[in-house]
Amino acid sequence: MKHATLNHWLANCAVSPGMLGCGVRLPDNACLTESASDKWPREHLDNTLPIFAGALAMLSNYGHAPCWLTWTFAGGQIRLVAHARGPLLALAAEPNTPAAQSLDQFTEEFLALDLAN
Repeated sequence: MKHATLNHWLANCAVSPGMLGCGVRLPDNACLTESASDKWPREHLDNTLPIFAGALAMLSNYGHAPCWLTWTFAGGQIRLVAHARGPLLALAAEPNTPAAQSLDQFTEEFLALDLAN
């Protein structure tokens, strides 16, 4: 797994105006996270990524294997994206911001990353 590639990519996502935080849960359950706001500290992402992974696993157990999920709340959106190599991305963005409007772009970029060893 190319940690340097993921860390660099996450750092670029984190600076998008309105991004609260972003993180990747690796197949070995380790997390790489970037926080762009005091509202979403790294620990918050580290604690929620396993819960998100559980949600995807539950859906997969019932024959639904989404490539990504998006939850919309009053305070923003959370996008969850499963990469073919196993990493799981979570992006949290404030509503009506460049980050929220770029969730599809970030999703496509993440899915296109070459994460082979």
